[in-house]
Amino acid sequence: MRIILGFLLLPMLSFCQKHINQSRDGVMKDLKNYKPGSISPLFAETDSTITMSVKGTDFLPADFIYEFDKTGKCKSEKVIASCDSCINKWLQATLKMGKYGWKKINENQYVSKFEDRMMIELPPEGAMNNYTILRMEWTKVLYDLLTSAK
Repeated sequence: MRIILGFLLLPMLSFCQKHINQSRDGVMKDLKNYKPGSISPLFAETDSTITMSVKGTDFLPADFIYEFDKTGKCKSEKVIASCDSCINKWLQATLKMGKYGWKKINENQYVSKFEDRMMIELPPEGAMNNYTILRMEWTKVLYDLLTSAK
């Protein structure tokens, strides 16, 4: 079962993290090209978000919410799952993507390498069913303070 789950998660991982700073049209094009097996993702849009919902018995159900700034660039990606263990699997898969060099700075936050300018925020104590990847506008001084505080 774990091997099957790994193969099902692998294609989705290409969508985690990579949309930060991408245009709204670019995000939607990538998402519409995503076909996880026999599951058809559902989409909803507002003026500032795109939501992709993936549901199915052979897949970890989740919602992916992409939020855009006033210039139309993706500023955050939120992953919401129906259970703690489901969201933990998504989070662990995100953290294992070596490209961004995720580093834990406290119980609720991870930062990417400085040049990627991203942060993962987990909800405060309690049931965890989501996490958010945010685009950050930090300076090198602030980044160094964040990463040396641990």
